[in-house]
Amino acid sequence: MTRIFAAPQARVFAHLTETEFLLDWWGPEDTRIADHSLSFAKPGPWSATMIGPQGHGATVGGEVRAVEPPDMVELSLSFALENDTRGPESIIRFTLTTTTNGSTKLTLTQSGLDSAHIADMRDKGWNSALARLEQLVTAS
Repeated sequence: MTRIFAAPQARVFAHLTETEFLLDWWGPEDTRIADHSLSFAKPGPWSATMIGPQGHGATVGGEVRAVEPPDMVELSLSFALENDTRGPESIIRFTLTTTTNGSTKLTLTQSGLDSAHIADMRDKGWNSALARLEQLVTAS
């Protein structure tokens, strides 16, 4: 997935990595973050419980694998299952570059799952989350 944000790369990177900003956009529209250890600023474990509009929670987590400010963040992601196990794990990579007009190009890649599962996550989650992110980074 690729998006162009009318915002400086440093601002977009901060919103991708810092807890205070992640809490405002991580997850699909109409979700909020409850319990969390949500920071992508340095390698290590992370987790977040997303509460949907009907009040149901889904816990997601993984490991921040690499951070290269202000260009890239890579993390693993899987959902917690009811029997205290983890679902299939995918690898998420956010790559940022500055365009010739000063905007930021964000490329999100996801690997490790079958293409139907990745398409489902894109359609039900990433499109919405990235729209939320765009609103935040382009606000005056």
